[in-house]
Amino acid sequence: MKKYTFTLLFLFILFSLSAQMTTDFEEQMNFNLSLKDIVLLVESGNSDEIDMNQYIILEGVVSSREILFADEENFVGMLGLSSGEWKGLEDVIMYRCFIQLQGLEFAAMIPVRRSRKPNPAEIALNTRIMILGQYLGYSEDEEGNKYPVIEGYKIRKIN
Repeated sequence: MKKYTFTLLFLFILFSLSAQMTTDFEEQMNFNLSLKDIVLLVESGNSDEIDMNQYIILEGVVSSREILFADEENFVGMLGLSSGEWKGLEDVIMYRCFIQLQGLEFAAMIPVRRSRKPNPAEIALNTRIMILGQYLGYSEDEEGNKYPVIEGYKIRKIN
Protein backbone atom coordinates (compact mmCIF):
# COMPACT_ATOMS: atom_id res chain seq x y z
CA MET A 1 0.00 0.00 0.00
CA LYS A 2 2.89 2.37 0.80
CA LYS A 3 4.28 1.73 -2.65
CA TYR A 4 1.05 2.84 -4.35
CA THR A 5 0.71 5.87 -2.08
CA PHE A 6 4.26 6.96 -2.87
CA THR A 7 3.69 6.43 -6.61
CA LEU A 8 0.45 8.41 -6.58
CA LEU A 9 2.05 11.20 -4.56
CA PHE A 10 5.01 11.28 -6.98
CA LEU A 11 2.68 11.44 -10.01
CA PHE A 12 0.60 14.20 -8.39
CA ILE A 13 3.72 16.30 -7.73
CA LEU A 14 5.00 15.65 -11.25
CA PHE A 15 1.71 16.75 -12.87
CA SER A 16 1.50 19.80 -10.60
CA LEU A 17 5.01 20.90 -11.56
CA SER A 18 4.28 20.27 -15.23
CA ALA A 19 1.12 22.40 -15.08
CA GLN A 20 3.01 25.18 -13.26
CA MET A 21 5.84 25.12 -15.82
CA THR A 22 3.31 25.36 -18.67
CA THR A 23 1.58 28.31 -17.00
CA ASP A 24 4.92 30.08 -16.40
CA PHE A 25 5.97 29.48 -20.01
CA GLU A 26 2.68 30.81 -21.37
CA GLU A 27 3.02 33.93 -19.20
CA GLN A 28 6.56 34.55 -20.53
CA MET A 29 5.72 34.05 -24.23
CA ASN A 30 3.33 35.91 -26.49
CA PHE A 31 2.49 33.85 -29.55
CA ASN A 32 -0.33 36.20 -30.57
CA LEU A 33 1.84 39.05 -31.87
CA SER A 34 3.18 39.09 -35.40
CA LEU A 35 5.48 41.67 -36.96
CA LYS A 36 2.39 43.25 -38.54
CA ASP A 37 0.62 43.47 -35.16
CA ILE A 38 3.59 45.12 -33.46
CA VAL A 39 4.08 47.63 -36.29
CA LEU A 40 0.39 48.56 -36.29
CA LEU A 41 0.35 49.00 -32.49
CA VAL A 42 3.41 51.27 -32.63
CA GLU A 43 2.13 53.31 -35.58
CA SER A 44 -1.27 53.83 -33.93
CA GLY A 45 0.30 55.00 -30.65
CA ASN A 46 -0.80 51.91 -28.72
CA SER A 47 2.65 50.45 -28.09
CA ASP A 48 1.88 50.35 -24.35
CA GLU A 49 -0.27 47.29 -25.15
CA ILE A 50 2.90 45.33 -25.95
CA ASP A 51 4.16 43.59 -22.81
CA MET A 52 7.89 44.34 -22.63
CA ASN A 53 8.39 41.40 -20.24
CA GLN A 54 7.15 38.77 -22.66
CA TYR A 55 9.16 37.04 -25.33
CA ILE A 56 7.94 37.16 -28.91
CA ILE A 57 8.81 35.16 -32.00
CA LEU A 58 8.93 37.05 -35.29
CA GLU A 59 9.83 36.04 -38.81
CA GLY A 60 10.70 38.05 -41.85
CA VAL A 61 13.41 38.97 -44.31
CA VAL A 62 16.59 40.83 -43.40
CA SER A 63 16.34 44.16 -45.22
CA SER A 64 19.28 46.00 -43.65
CA ARG A 65 22.34 45.39 -41.49
CA GLU A 66 24.33 47.82 -39.40
CA ILE A 67 27.06 47.55 -36.81
CA LEU A 68 26.76 50.07 -33.98
CA PHE A 69 29.74 48.87 -31.90
CA ALA A 70 32.23 46.57 -33.59
CA ASP A 71 34.22 45.82 -30.42
CA GLU A 72 33.92 42.06 -29.92
CA GLU A 73 33.39 42.34 -26.17
CA ASN A 74 30.63 44.94 -26.53
CA PHE A 75 29.32 44.08 -30.00
CA VAL A 76 26.00 45.72 -30.93
CA GLY A 77 24.43 45.25 -34.34
CA MET A 78 21.06 46.02 -35.90
CA LEU A 79 19.09 44.06 -38.44
CA GLY A 80 16.14 45.48 -40.32
CA LEU A 81 13.41 42.83 -40.42
CA SER A 82 10.66 43.21 -43.03
CA SER A 83 7.56 41.37 -44.12
CA GLY A 84 4.70 42.35 -46.33
CA GLU A 85 1.29 41.45 -47.62
CA TRP A 86 -0.55 42.06 -50.83
CA LYS A 87 -3.35 44.62 -50.86
CA GLY A 88 -5.35 43.72 -53.91
CA LEU A 89 -3.38 42.73 -56.97
CA GLU A 90 -1.06 45.71 -57.33
CA ASP A 91 -0.04 47.05 -53.92
CA VAL A 92 2.14 45.57 -51.21
CA ILE A 93 2.02 46.80 -47.61
CA MET A 94 5.39 46.50 -45.87
CA TYR A 95 5.95 46.03 -42.13
CA ARG A 96 9.40 46.71 -40.72
CA CYS A 97 11.15 46.62 -37.36
CA PHE A 98 14.71 46.72 -36.11
CA ILE A 99 16.34 43.85 -34.26
CA GLN A 100 19.07 44.88 -31.81
CA LEU A 101 21.71 42.21 -31.26
CA GLN A 102 24.17 42.49 -28.37
CA GLY A 103 27.03 40.20 -27.51
CA LEU A 104 29.92 38.29 -28.94
CA GLU A 105 27.70 35.47 -30.27
CA PHE A 106 26.22 37.89 -32.86
CA ALA A 107 29.51 39.34 -34.15
CA ALA A 108 29.93 36.62 -36.80
CA MET A 109 26.37 37.18 -38.04
CA ILE A 110 27.08 40.78 -39.06
CA PRO A 111 30.77 40.95 -39.92
CA VAL A 112 32.57 44.28 -40.21
CA ARG A 113 34.01 43.21 -43.56
CA ARG A 114 32.79 40.56 -45.94
CA SER A 115 35.34 37.84 -46.49
CA ARG A 116 36.08 36.06 -49.75
CA LYS A 117 35.19 32.78 -48.10
CA PRO A 118 31.51 32.66 -47.08
CA ASN A 119 30.90 32.37 -43.35
CA PRO A 120 27.91 30.07 -42.59
CA ALA A 121 27.07 32.16 -39.50
CA GLU A 122 26.71 35.38 -41.51
CA ILE A 123 23.17 36.65 -42.05
CA ALA A 124 23.15 38.19 -45.51
CA LEU A 125 20.60 40.65 -46.83
CA ASN A 126 17.38 39.03 -48.06
CA THR A 127 17.82 36.06 -45.72
CA ARG A 128 14.57 34.81 -44.18
CA ILE A 129 14.97 34.48 -40.41
CA MET A 130 13.03 33.68 -37.26
CA ILE A 131 13.92 35.57 -34.12
CA LEU A 132 13.21 35.22 -30.41
CA GLY A 133 13.26 38.57 -28.67
CA GLN A 134 11.56 41.16 -26.49
CA TYR A 135 10.03 44.50 -27.41
CA LEU A 136 12.28 47.40 -26.32
CA GLY A 137 10.38 50.40 -27.69
CA TYR A 138 10.39 52.24 -30.98
CA SER A 139 12.58 54.49 -33.07
CA GLU A 140 11.56 57.37 -35.34
CA ASP A 141 13.07 58.42 -38.64
CA GLU A 142 13.42 62.00 -39.92
CA GLU A 143 9.92 61.90 -41.41
CA GLY A 144 8.29 60.84 -38.12
CA ASN A 145 7.70 57.20 -39.09
CA LYS A 146 7.87 54.90 -36.07
CA TYR A 147 9.62 51.52 -36.16
CA PRO A 148 9.52 48.91 -33.37
CA VAL A 149 12.84 47.87 -31.84
CA ILE A 150 13.19 44.29 -30.63
CA GLU A 151 16.10 42.95 -28.60
CA GLY A 152 17.08 39.70 -30.27
CA TYR A 153 18.22 36.73 -28.22
CA LYS A 154 18.17 33.86 -30.71
CA ILE A 155 18.14 33.84 -34.51
CA ARG A 156 17.51 31.03 -36.93
CA LYS A 157 17.81 31.15 -40.70
CA ILE A 158 14.80 29.76 -42.53
CA ASN A 159 15.52 28.14 -45.88
